Amino acid sequence: MNQSQFLQSLNFDPLRSPPLREIAQRHQRATMCGLLIESNDYCQCCGLGIHTHPISLKANIINLAFLGQGIPLFYNITFLLILLTFILFLIFGLPTIIFNFLAENCIEQTNQAYNIFITQGCSKNCPNENDDFKQIQQLISTSDCKIICEHYQELCVATLLSEMSFPNKQLDNDLKIIQSFFVFGSVIFIKIYLVLIREKQRIIETECDQELISPSDFTVMLNHLPEEDYDEKELATAIEQYCQKINNQIKYEVIKINIAYDIKSFVLKSREKIKLEKILSKEQKYYIKNQKYKRNKQEIEKIKLMVEQLKKDLYSIELEIENGSYRKTTSVAFITFQTKQQLQKLIQQTKLSYWEQLLMHVKRLIQNKAKRGFYFKDKLISIRRAPEPDDIFWENCGIENSIKIKRKFISWIVVFVLLGISFATLYGLEYLQNQYLSNDLDFITKTSISLLKSLIITIVDALIYYFITLLANHERHVTKTHQDTSVAQKLCCVQFINSCFLLLLIHLIGVGQKGNFMEKSKYAIQKQGGIANDLLFVCSMNALFTPITAFFNPIYFIKKLQQVFIESNKSLNQLEANKLFEGPQVLLYDQYAFICKTTWITLFLAPLTPICIFINWIGLSLYYWIQKYLLLRRNSKPPFQSSHLDREMLTLLDLSPILLAGMQYWIDEIYVSNNLSHSINIGTLVIAGLELVFPSYRIHQILYRKQLDDIENQRYVDVHLRFPTDYDRTNPLTSEQATQEFLKKKYEQFNKSMTYMRHSRKHSTKKSLREYVLKGIQDPTKSRIQVLKKKLQTAYKLKMFQNVQIQQETNYKESDHEDSIHTFNFPIYQRAPQYNFQRVINQFPNYSQYNSDLTNRSNSITSTIQLNTSKYQLTAKRNSQIQSFRAQLQ
Repeated sequence: MNQSQFLQSLNFDPLRSPPLREIAQRHQRATMCGLLIESNDYCQCCGLGIHTHPISLKANIINLAFLGQGIPLFYNITFLLILLTFILFLIFGLPTIIFNFLAENCIEQTNQAYNIFITQGCSKNCPNENDDFKQIQQLISTSDCKIICEHYQELCVATLLSEMSFPNKQLDNDLKIIQSFFVFGSVIFIKIYLVLIREKQRIIETECDQELISPSDFTVMLNHLPEEDYDEKELATAIEQYCQKINNQIKYEVIKINIAYDIKSFVLKSREKIKLEKILSKEQKYYIKNQKYKRNKQEIEKIKLMVEQLKKDLYSIELEIENGSYRKTTSVAFITFQTKQQLQKLIQQTKLSYWEQLLMHVKRLIQNKAKRGFYFKDKLISIRRAPEPDDIFWENCGIENSIKIKRKFISWIVVFVLLGISFATLYGLEYLQNQYLSNDLDFITKTSISLLKSLIITIVDALIYYFITLLANHERHVTKTHQDTSVAQKLCCVQFINSCFLLLLIHLIGVGQKGNFMEKSKYAIQKQGGIANDLLFVCSMNALFTPITAFFNPIYFIKKLQQVFIESNKSLNQLEANKLFEGPQVLLYDQYAFICKTTWITLFLAPLTPICIFINWIGLSLYYWIQKYLLLRRNSKPPFQSSHLDREMLTLLDLSPILLAGMQYWIDEIYVSNNLSHSINIGTLVIAGLELVFPSYRIHQILYRKQLDDIENQRYVDVHLRFPTDYDRTNPLTSEQATQEFLKKKYEQFNKSMTYMRHSRKHSTKKSLREYVLKGIQDPTKSRIQVLKKKLQTAYKLKMFQNVQIQQETNYKESDHEDSIHTFNFPIYQRAPQYNFQRVINQFPNYSQYNSDLTNRSNSITSTIQLNTSKYQLTAKRNSQIQSFRAQLQ
């Protein structure tokens, strides 16, 4: 952005009412997803380029890499799951449906004995000499008329849906053996396919990494460290020794360690002091105007004493910081290695299977150290790849584990309450159907009840989504990535339980029915309105309803209607109008939860109702193209998405063959298959269960060892100046000093000779902490003006620095480009973004790109540590002050 555009942005009036449609539409174009065209036309409120070129819906997903690795990875894995579902339908679903049709074990509606029982009663007409009566005897497995009369209405009746399901071949052992072989082969195929998915995702991630190198490519995150009982030196020594112990073929070199310090006490006390000072300020203004106080003198004196005590507490903390004696380390630290290969090897060695994790926890309980565990001062330390620096909520690092456990416990209580409501509602419907309506319902009515059950499950799924996402914001996760992963995994698991397991449980309980468990289970599966029918409707509702509602989002169309009357709405200011024109947000955790849950439902129901494979193939295909259309044509541009969520959700998908094998084993046991079928099912279950002991990522490591080792061995010291941010530059206790060091190296790199004033660590640390505190201020008017002045001046200096960079690039065209760090040598999605005035003027201080998400701010976990004022709120004198700032800049 040139200087004239920079100064023009200062003329933007966010409080203008009624707002201008043209400005709101320009903001809408600036926030849409597209390739930026070189232009000097920018949105006045956010500083983003307006002229963007639309990306084709058929474009290669790698072209979306400028949005981060997570976006291409999501669309790639969705496409691969669509392909998996289609192949599974061809090799398992279609043949199984054909064999189910051929068996004809369900009672035809023309069965004379069945019709006599229905119309004239069973007890009077049993036994019956009709040949059709023998089929009923075979299905019930008895000639006892009392038992026959109890269960004849629960038999499988031939309809289009029932003829495609497993109960239609319940008496044919040969066909059941064939299905067991099909499931056995499908499980092996799926496990191989999931390994291939991992390799394809690795290739996509590697392609993105070549252009989007970041500090997380060299850094691991350590958790569960002993609090206030270690420093950088001893931690570095311990981790290097551990690395050499597990793999002595590579020399591990630790470049830097950044410890998350406990700043919670300082931040909370500072914010409390500011709030109390605001109360005193308001009381003083009220007294000047009315010659009396709102509160009594005792209250005011009490507030003054509290302020003085807080000042003393804060002074003691600041004194420790200034003296360098502040050592309140948390259980979280970030360790940066010299090369990607060192990081990759460490991650591979420390990632454990489910069985290994269980054994390690058992050994931990009996105080026995595991060989593969990293122990630091007798504590088992968790090692995982670090998220992006902007992902970290530094204040949450110091939250006590007891508070986190308590909040997670509350979240699960709410989830179980919702599941209880769902269970009670479904139980009531089942009880009503079995006790009072079982003899009177026709096929259409029973089908309607099944549809009603699926509708209730869908509504409860929506409530589960709302409360899980809401409560996740209060669980105080350390990083945004871990929060999204937690939400996605909870949504997938809980919604799957609500959609499938609760329905199964209600039917298997046998509400209002007599008989042993196996008998009740057999009839619960095959009867009209039973398990097979209900689960098929749930599958259809999930596969079709979710993509359609994503496209026909009622909230979006309500906003479109409100946009029509924007200029006549005097209660709306320009800021609110701009927000109204922004597109919906991209929520990857929601999208990953859907594709994972749909895959689970597909495989879980495949042995019972194989037609669900085809239905979910249609659903996933619709979802893929609808979400791609929404991203490129309707949604606002998402913040940078990392690959961490993709890796975690792949781990959940690896468990899906267990669901397929488990359902096959269960229905074969219910319908009493022969020994051969039973043996095959056990073998299938064992192969699927190997995932718990020998997971797919281990198989991938063995099969693609050469490709995994052949990674670009970049060195951190060679590329760290390219990083727009780093862990030490986002840590409040180290950010000021680290930023100064970074800028100094940048100037040295360009041989820029200029006076460089270096502040002491004590001053800069205290200053950074105070800035961090201001994130929680409500209406920080005075500080806001000072910050505005400082940041505008900084922006102008950065622009001048960029001009120097361009000039030097022109002068040194023939230099070695690989050794330069010129911004314009990089692809468009690697360049530093143009200066964003939305972040400079209106969000102070803002170290996280997620905080620039206007629409999602209220749901952010950091809402308690962000400004709660209106986004563009300035004082009444804002125009004159801005003019003075412009004069200084000129």
